Amino acid sequence: MMPWHYQGDPLAEAVAARLRERRASPGGAVATVRQLADEGDVDCQRLWADMETVPDWVDFGLMRQGGAMAQCHFPHLILGLTYGCMPLTFAHPDAAAIFVRTGRMQANISRRLNESASLFFGVCDSDALAPGKAMWEACLQVRLVHALVRMKCLADGWDQLGHGMPVSQLATAAGPAFFGAHLLGCMRRLGARISDEEAAGYCLIWRYTTRLLGVPLELLGETQRQQDNLDTWFMSQFFAPDDTAKTIMASLLEGLCSLPPTSRLPRPLQVALFRRMLGDEMAEGFGIPVSHGGEQALWMMRPMLAGLSRLRRVPGTSTGLRHLGQRILSRLATEGLVSPAAAGTAN
Repeated sequence: MMPWHYQGDPLAEAVAARLRERRASPGGAVATVRQLADEGDVDCQRLWADMETVPDWVDFGLMRQGGAMAQCHFPHLILGLTYGCMPLTFAHPDAAAIFVRTGRMQANISRRLNESASLFFGVCDSDALAPGKAMWEACLQVRLVHALVRMKCLADGWDQLGHGMPVSQLATAAGPAFFGAHLLGCMRRLGARISDEEAAGYCLIWRYTTRLLGVPLELLGETQRQQDNLDTWFMSQFFAPDDTAKTIMASLLEGLCSLPPTSRLPRPLQVALFRRMLGDEMAEGFGIPVSHGGEQALWMMRPMLAGLSRLRRVPGTSTGLRHLGQRILSRLATEGLVSPAAAGTAN
């Protein structure tokens, strides 16, 4: 699989270069791609066709069950993503180096968190991932942003031979492992009760989302069992935090403790959340200390989260919880999707 570590996304890179030539407006990248495709631009037509091709294993009905589960468990989802999944995005030295080059984590952590939230929370509405829908367009935009970051790193002298392609296909293919299987584990550690079918639906959301981000089918499982095997391999390969990753982790913790809404949570509790969501081994790798006071606070908070999960089994409450979760996650998902114009900058 290692050759994919040196592979980018030629379709997206060709279109990203075209958008840069056209100086497309930040919010109109998707519309510009559609317009250029209609006008006969071959690169845009190829990218659009690749995005519109839905793999045979996609099951929107199953994904709706997974998305509904996540919406009902919105507190578990938010905590799991923030404290359990966000650190994994810079857990490999190459990924950490990209964070440093772009400056997005250190310079403006609120923007970085919002960029992530736009995708992470938005895909819970799995119907919006259908071709032409809102989250489908968001995935196209993120795919173009990845291409621009890759192009900028290479232009700035990135050591491709030593570190592989920045934002490579292999690194992007870790998405289902980080935001599917690992996230479900985080949510369950907070007391979420998730059925096997709901878990399969949520994992499928991330398998399809990763395909929309440009990852070839060769790096994705055709079945959940195949994907589980791939996820295990990805987790073993992409968790290797270095000193740079530890520095970014410290910046993330400081930002969460100083910026709303997470600044309302006591620092010891946030430290305990990182350790619980990541597990002791990963937490040690990031240099996250043990906070006995935070562990006690988390021990007191978990029954409330577990109770919320049980509440959705009470007749008549599941729909209300889901609608509340939809509103909250929808608001979080619309606060800060990064634009192609800002890709690779600290703004």
